[in-house]
Amino acid sequence: MGSIYRTVSILTLSAATLLTAEYSFGQEQRFITDRILVPIRSGAGGEYRILNKGLPSGTGITFFGLSEDGVWAEVETAGGTRGWLRAQYLQAETPTTLELRALEEEFSQLEEDRAGLVALLDGAQRETYANEQMQRSQSLELENTKKELERLTALAGRELELDEKNRTLIENFESQKTEIELLKLENIRLTDRINNSQIIDGAIAVLVGFLLAVFGPRFIPKRRKNDGWS
Repeated sequence: MGSIYRTVSILTLSAATLLTAEYSFGQEQRFITDRILVPIRSGAGGEYRILNKGLPSGTGITFFGLSEDGVWAEVETAGGTRGWLRAQYLQAETPTTLELRALEEEFSQLEEDRAGLVALLDGAQRETYANEQMQRSQSLELENTKKELERLTALAGRELELDEKNRTLIENFESQKTEIELLKLENIRLTDRINNSQIIDGAIAVLVGFLLAVFGPRFIPKRRKNDGWS
């Protein structure tokens, strides 16, 4: 432990000789070593009052500089507590606990991402299956619609044929109806002619009879009467 302390002291003293003032006013990021809880004191020495009961390992703090002897480092916590702690408990590299915690968080995030991707994949597979089912259903419905359309087309063709036949029958009926009407008119005319002819014939017969009655005797020679003396 003493050799470690001497090594750290030498390193801190070497760093201190590079400073142009008693304290360095530059701010750097440092971390509490991952070995013990480190208290912050109000001054650069063990006799000063403790301001913080102990920073856990891996705590990030702001480093301002070293004391003249290089043993103590002036720092400030994220909560605003500024004081001194032994420089041997500071390190510039990220502590393994933080790295492990970061790796664990990254792994947890990866697990969440993987679970999300698996869920997305499952959802995509279910959606694909549903789409395939819908596609098959639509194909079947389309086939049924096609058959129904063909049936309706055939019915429409037959209906058109029936309509054409109906139109032909109606035209024939109208034509025959017209012919019947014409025949009726012709019958009426013939009947009138016949009636008129009979009337004329009767009139002629009456006239002939009258003429015969009037003029007939004149054309018939009279027979002489026998008086018995001849």
